Amino acid sequence: MTDKGSKSYVVTSRFPGSQNPTRRTIGKVGSIELADARTVARDWLGMLLRGVDPSLNVIADPDVEVKNPQTFEDIATQFLKLHVCRNKLRSAGEIERLINREMMPKWRTREFVSIRRADVAKLLDDIEERAPVLADYVLAVISKICNWYMARNDDYVSPIVRGMRRTKPRQRARDRVLNDEEIRIFWEASSQCGTFGAFLQICLLTSQRKTKVRLLRWDDIDDNGLWSIPSEAREKTNANSLLLPPKALQIIHAQHKVFDNPFVFAGRGGVAINGTGKSKRQIDKLMQKINGAEIKNWTVHDLRRTAKSLMARAGVRPEVSERVLGHVMEGVEGIYDRYSYDAEKAEALDSLAGIVAKLTDAPLVSSELKDCAGQPAKLPIKFAA
Repeated sequence: MTDKGSKSYVVTSRFPGSQNPTRRTIGKVGSIELADARTVARDWLGMLLRGVDPSLNVIADPDVEVKNPQTFEDIATQFLKLHVCRNKLRSAGEIERLINREMMPKWRTREFVSIRRADVAKLLDDIEERAPVLADYVLAVISKICNWYMARNDDYVSPIVRGMRRTKPRQRARDRVLNDEEIRIFWEASSQCGTFGAFLQICLLTSQRKTKVRLLRWDDIDDNGLWSIPSEAREKTNANSLLLPPKALQIIHAQHKVFDNPFVFAGRGGVAINGTGKSKRQIDKLMQKINGAEIKNWTVHDLRRTAKSLMARAGVRPEVSERVLGHVMEGVEGIYDRYSYDAEKAEALDSLAGIVAKLTDAPLVSSELKDCAGQPAKLPIKFAA
């Protein structure tokens, strides 16, 4: 009996292909008598002893359509199509990646309703050994899939319960920033890594989220070097616009313009660079070679935190650096202060570029830049094809 009052006769047992007990519906109460349901149940249990899934061969109730069990792959595909894509979730790419990389290898052909709490816990245990925080991200996606399926099925109950997280929010909050020597090594290594290295340098020089930098288009920057940052659906806020310092413009201007590709950091097939894990590992190897030892536990997002810390060190006021990062301003200030801070943000990025140049022994770029051919290029830079 469900909480909505639907009543059915079911058989609960270990069906072929399932390691855990699961249910198969015999028929709804009223459309089949209790005695008949018991007879069918005995017949089904006998078939199970012979290794036959009776629900695939027997229909006890003519009003109940018995279908082949839906696998995890079936439900995950429907979830991505009907929920993630239809609602245009900003995290769509990450959700699909986690499903394909972490769940499909284990559960692709597994009957969805047979996946129990112990199965989820086992998967999370395996992930936790290499990445505890990743285990929580995977748990969140599994929970969304199960809740989505439960909202469409009377008899299904999600196996996810409170207490399954592997970390606490305080533990997930990172405080990693690159120190002065690490910044120098990072800059030297990234300077040798083409498009991806330039992408990382712009992440540091602008303090923007890596997705914003990765999706930077030539048309987003005007002739004066003003970067207008597009807003995405469901995005709370971003920096809106930033007047980029000459050093950042020099790096951007040095990127090759790929035919029909609108992105500054172009990938193959007319899209922006993607799948940056392999390139990040190459940077790590170069940094290790330069340093003589591995520089551990740093991520691309740490560049954003590093930039914030460097701006504070350069004397940039917190309310300005927060707006450079594009953070939501809380309280009365966020409601009533509608000043653009454009000049202050530009000055903050100039200060950031100056301290990065000092740490990396890279000369500050003045108004005289050079293009890819080594010829002088006066600001404002024209981004011509």
